[in-house]
Amino acid sequence: MMRYFVGVFVVFSAALALSAMIMWNAKIALPDYLEPETVFIQSGAFEYRFVGEFRIDNRMVDAPTEHHFADYDFEVMKYHVTQAEYSACVADHFCLATTGGSSPKLAQVNVSYLDAQKYAAWLSLQTKQVWRLPSDQEWVRFAGDRFHETILGDISNNPDPSQRWIKRYKEQADQRGNSNPKLRAIGAYGANDLGVFDINGNIWEWTTTCFKNGKVSKDGKTLIEFKDYCGVRAAQGKHRAFIIDFVRDAKGGGCAVGVPPDNLGFRLVREV
Repeated sequence: MMRYFVGVFVVFSAALALSAMIMWNAKIALPDYLEPETVFIQSGAFEYRFVGEFRIDNRMVDAPTEHHFADYDFEVMKYHVTQAEYSACVADHFCLATTGGSSPKLAQVNVSYLDAQKYAAWLSLQTKQVWRLPSDQEWVRFAGDRFHETILGDISNNPDPSQRWIKRYKEQADQRGNSNPKLRAIGAYGANDLGVFDINGNIWEWTTTCFKNGKVSKDGKTLIEFKDYCGVRAAQGKHRAFIIDFVRDAKGGGCAVGVPPDNLGFRLVREV
């Protein structure tokens, strides 16, 4: 009888060990949404122009271009967050559901700044890593050779504000070209010089940068003061747009400044 119980115990122990091994292997093989592909962005010097509305006296002007040095590296998602990735957060009752399917080949759009922040918090909890939305400065860094800026230029001297607004609107419309809001498979718009895909496609990406209202020195070379209005955030794409943070589709309203984006999506950066 004793031999019988010993034999049963040995078999039971072996089964437990095998189950533990299977579970361990399952933990190693994380689902794709917990291991997004990333591109390493190195520290270094870059030029940047603060975003928002800036004035010399009562005349609207461009913010001055300033030389900056980023003293930290980070990683950025190679592609936008997909419908399948976002759906996993919704299934976990952490993110709020939005329109769209659950395709691993299509980017998740119709998301607000607040939605994107929730997803970043969820992914950070799942992976024990720090994932977050990029700032506008970080977006400029990883946009690489696909970053294009709309500026007022010489027309900023024109005392008629309507002429400046018309010029900005026209330039943004020209940058969009014959834009089609229909989603294409991730990667369809190709990679920039850093290996980041789909920059300047038909998806604008949320950043953490607040809309700024500031003053520039008389010579136009120095930003002397500004205030942040953080109910409105910069969304980056073929041109900058400023969107109210709870808006999911700016075409239906909520675009504070500029031509509304075709789609609102996002990608995250990971701190290293």
